[in-house]
Amino acid sequence: MTREEAIATGMEVHEIQHSMKRRTSWHDYSRKGTYMLTLVVKDRRPLLGTLKGDLKGEVAPYVEYSALGSTIVQEEQKKIHQFYPQVEVWKLCVMPDHLHLIVRVNEDMGEGKHLGKVMAGFKSGCNNVYWKLYNMNEPPRQGLFEKGYCDKILMHDGQLDNWKHYLDDNPRRLMVKRQNPNLFTVLTGMEIIGERCQVVGNRFLLDIPDKMAVIVHRRNTDEENAHLKAEWLACGERGGVLVSAAISPKEKEVLREAMNRGYNIILLRENGFPKLYKPSGEGFDACAKGLLLQVSPLEFHYEKRVITRAQCLYLNAMAERIAGDR
Repeated sequence: MTREEAIATGMEVHEIQHSMKRRTSWHDYSRKGTYMLTLVVKDRRPLLGTLKGDLKGEVAPYVEYSALGSTIVQEEQKKIHQFYPQVEVWKLCVMPDHLHLIVRVNEDMGEGKHLGKVMAGFKSGCNNVYWKLYNMNEPPRQGLFEKGYCDKILMHDGQLDNWKHYLDDNPRRLMVKRQNPNLFTVLTGMEIIGERCQVVGNRFLLDIPDKMAVIVHRRNTDEENAHLKAEWLACGERGGVLVSAAISPKEKEVLREAMNRGYNIILLRENGFPKLYKPSGEGFDACAKGLLLQVSPLEFHYEKRVITRAQCLYLNAMAERIAGDR
């Protein structure tokens, strides 16, 4: 059920409380649905396993489970379906300090039952294993996992395949981050052309003198846009840097092609970076290769805002100043 549908049925929809672990207030978690869930070990302790393998060797990165991680995989995750037959675990990914599950609720669970209770039971079972393995006489005040969990709801075609790929690629991504920590650390308060910014990625792209701002104006003709695109891609081809907020479809098109070709990019963002942020998809690999720098002069927010004209003008002007066009 969407937020609009919930309102139409008369359901009371509260204002969003901003948290990565908030539930979607207008969604009924007792009904059929598919979800990707993330549970994080308290204090990010690597209790579930150890990262092994090599990015360049014959053994691809993988996680060697600890006794705790192995028991969760072999026993605890199976109990979800045993106690709640309506719920299936389609995929499980155990990382050293967190885990992901893709679960399917095949039918409405009925009165008093919902996904939150399912996860509470799963976490309780994992806690019991944790206590036994660590020879604790009494349960500790804090359990194995942080309070709550993050959920994503399957909403559109292709999303499930993206989730599965993300889970399969998690060990490689973690190894890339560990081997290139400076490229994935959010830096705050960095001064760029007189602006205090948050940045993630290769900061040294700012030092490359050959930079061009990718900005497409509505008044441009198709011929003008084609000429500009050729100039921008030529800049990337010779090792220069394309600087853009990638606001319009045509700007996105240029940046997409530049990224596919492995060119240097400085991307300006309307939003800042949340805690533990990392780029996703192609951006992750571009960042790992030192080809991407993301910059935001604005603080992070959780809202899904439509960018304003003033913000567009501000970011485009900043792109021109970084590129040296102003």
